Amino acid sequence: MMRSIPPRLRSPLMMVVFGAVFAAVAVAAYGWGSLLHLGPVIIAGPVVYYVWGGRNSDSAAMIRQQLDERQAYRGLKIQAVVGRVMSIGASIAFLAAWAAKATLWPFEIFLALFLVALIAGWVITRERGDGRDDSPGSPHSWPTSRQ
Repeated sequence: MMRSIPPRLRSPLMMVVFGAVFAAVAVAAYGWGSLLHLGPVIIAGPVVYYVWGGRNSDSAAMIRQQLDERQAYRGLKIQAVVGRVMSIGASIAFLAAWAAKATLWPFEIFLALFLVALIAGWVITRERGDGRDDSPGSPHSWPTSRQ
């Protein structure tokens, strides 16, 4: 279904859908007055995303999900930084909860998830064989002539 929607509209449309769900939950929990605060954000966010998606820039290509290799690599680096920050944040929150003698199990779940993701990433991306780099573009992966 998302293929039939133009690329520039995909992200703003998803923001509108999730904003509507968020607004419905907020109204159910806090009443209609919560829409005074959420309404402008739910409406302005997708509008800004739509306008920004029409620009000719790296961030607009990310919004439209039409990335070239360089932009995809940049997105991967951004995800790596977010993962590092979240892991450090979970560790600091765990230490703060431990020092305050608060409940620790929610933080232990995030720390365990971090360790599982770290081990899985290491296993998936490790070097194979004799230790040479066999990634695409490395000299060791180039075809050799059989003379």
